[in-house]
Amino acid sequence: MLVRLCRICKSKDLKKIFSLGKQPIANNLLDKPGKVRVYPLELLQCQHCSLIQLSYVVPKEKLYDNYLYIPSVSKTHLKHFEELSANLIKDLQLKKGDVVVDIGSSDGSLLKCFEDKGMSVVGVEPARNIQSTVLRYSNYFSEELAREIVAAAGKAKLVTATNSFAHIDDLYEYLRALDILLASDGVFFAQFPDVRNLLKENQFDTIYHEHLSYFTYEPLHHLFANSPFELYKIDQSKIHGGSMRIYVRRREKLLQPFIENVIEIKKELYGYILGQKMAGKKIVAFGAAAKGMVLLNYCGLDSKLIDYIADGTPYKQGKYAPGTNIPIVPEEVLLEGKTFREIIDRNFSKPDVVLILAWNFKEEIMAKLKGRGYTFVIPIPEVKICKK
Repeated sequence: MLVRLCRICKSKDLKKIFSLGKQPIANNLLDKPGKVRVYPLELLQCQHCSLIQLSYVVPKEKLYDNYLYIPSVSKTHLKHFEELSANLIKDLQLKKGDVVVDIGSSDGSLLKCFEDKGMSVVGVEPARNIQSTVLRYSNYFSEELAREIVAAAGKAKLVTATNSFAHIDDLYEYLRALDILLASDGVFFAQFPDVRNLLKENQFDTIYHEHLSYFTYEPLHHLFANSPFELYKIDQSKIHGGSMRIYVRRREKLLQPFIENVIEIKKELYGYILGQKMAGKKIVAFGAAAKGMVLLNYCGLDSKLIDYIADGTPYKQGKYAPGTNIPIVPEEVLLEGKTFREIIDRNFSKPDVVLILAWNFKEEIMAKLKGRGYTFVIPIPEVKICKK
């Protein structure tokens, strides 16, 4: 399948940067000499997000249903897995019984390191010809499979993908499945060839049909910025001629707490102002800033509750706040206790309560009005009542 859109940003602006011609699938070894099908092996670079990617995607079944890459044949690789697992257990404070899932688990060499430390391990490996030393699902990683794993083993505290993440064509489907599988405090760890080493050391033989994407920092950040996850750490390993390693966790959910907090501010602020008004107190505001207009309108504080807004900007004085019709007067009304006579039919006498709308200058405002016996209301980041 020819690639027409960038795998990450979906841009059509893909520029061919290098070609190795048409080649057979590198890991499909033959039982006897003969002709094989060849596919384009060339690199495109997205001119929008900079992702380097193959121009042609070979069907995954042709690549992985019968796969011959097994890491356990290398002592160097096994040592690397032992060190990697030990570091991840320490850094993530994994405990016995925590679920660890490896995507592209091959014969289970990495997972065995976690299993030996008491973790509950699950492998995902589509190659049916490879025997595994640990529990394995012989399928491709998907949302359906993620649900199946969660139902059987629970949410994963760690999901690993060593030399398989760059093999993925639909990265967003992968992240949706990861969203199902990963625990709320879980981490996704992936390791893949580092493009910087490929370029610096002329590692053109690292380009083959399994490696669909050749990641650098920029496209990776673009990918995770459009997901429920954040890329919080990147480091390197010397394995495979230089590998990039990424650490991903769930993005902190700031929006819902924000909404709840704002609703609480509205409820508390309106309740306090209304209570003071019903008690016969005179209430004014200070600072006719744009932020103040938003706050007054959202919280339902109009001219029936707020007598006036004091402000030091001459251009604003004599005007009315939009939506609430609260008159804006010179700050001298509060500073000197003067009556503002330019607006008729209004009593601008000394107030009891001052709502500070320009809360970003609260210290300056309260210093100006110090010693006058006012009760100050600071609405942001939470409603605070004080006297100075």
